[in-house]
Amino acid sequence: MREPHDAEPQDDLAVVRAVYDFINGTNPDGASLADPRITVYQTEEVPWGGTYAGLPGFQTFYQAVSSAIHSEVETEALFRAGDKIVQIGRTRGFALATGKPFDAQEVHIWQVRGGRIVALEVHVDTAVLLEALQPAQSAD
Repeated sequence: MREPHDAEPQDDLAVVRAVYDFINGTNPDGASLADPRITVYQTEEVPWGGTYAGLPGFQTFYQAVSSAIHSEVETEALFRAGDKIVQIGRTRGFALATGKPFDAQEVHIWQVRGGRIVALEVHVDTAVLLEALQPAQSAD
């Protein structure tokens, strides 16, 4: 049973959409949708991977990603799955250190409570990102 203070299901989808607008640079207030106790996880195979807790952790995660890659997220599907919001899409951009482009499939799993993001899991085609992050091999 939903708690009375929880946002309605459509509102949860709207919250996640607003965060994507922030990620893609069209909503400067999107970061304010993070709950102070937010947790973020991404595989440790990427340089910014790991588990981050709280707003300082969320900010550290966002800064680490932003300092390594420039990307935009394209949502192909966004739907409720129980108490989670699942996004399926692509992230396209380039690695800042190498300039190499990438186009990677990704899935984000969000949890929203009371109109705020409380959890995010980022799953992306890791091989594609790691390839873009690797400097070009010099021909000897």
